[in-house]
Amino acid sequence: PSHDTIPSDAECIGMGLDFGFTNDPTACVMVYRYNGELIIDELLYQKGYTNQDIAQFFNHAGLNKTMSIVADSAEPKSIEEIRRFGKTIRGVTKGKDSINYGIQVMQSQEYLVTSNSLNIIREFRSYIWDTDKQGNKLNKPIDYNNHICDAIRYHEMETLRINKNRGNYSIGIR
Repeated sequence: PSHDTIPSDAECIGMGLDFGFTNDPTACVMVYRYNGELIIDELLYQKGYTNQDIAQFFNHAGLNKTMSIVADSAEPKSIEEIRRFGKTIRGVTKGKDSINYGIQVMQSQEYLVTSNSLNIIREFRSYIWDTDKQGNKLNKPIDYNNHICDAIRYHEMETLRINKNRGNYSIGIR
């Protein structure tokens, strides 16, 4: 489902950021909570952005210094550079099988997507699982056209957690 605008009384709970540059876009989303639902809004989906460009984008978008940004921990130098521009940013905690874990966390939620978030809508519609030569689904997604999905996943992995308790899954908010 889509949502045309962010309600004025929606609570902004943070941002997710996936780095890109030449072949892949830098992708950034804002996540809101409203009436018990999550709304995601695409902020940035652009190739060629340096870390300085990203920080300047955040300034022009009016993001305050305390806004929590969760980014891909595979780029610690980028995270540190953006932090030095005065942003509150940290790398996502990754562990064994973190992609599938993050997808599982996302699948446990329902999202409203703003109607102007065209890349989120496109990526959600095209996100598919890899297959072997016989056409059997593998337990891993295809790593293509998933940049904004990764940004959402990073935020959600740090905000929501799934606890395994005797084989049952429960969702907890941190």
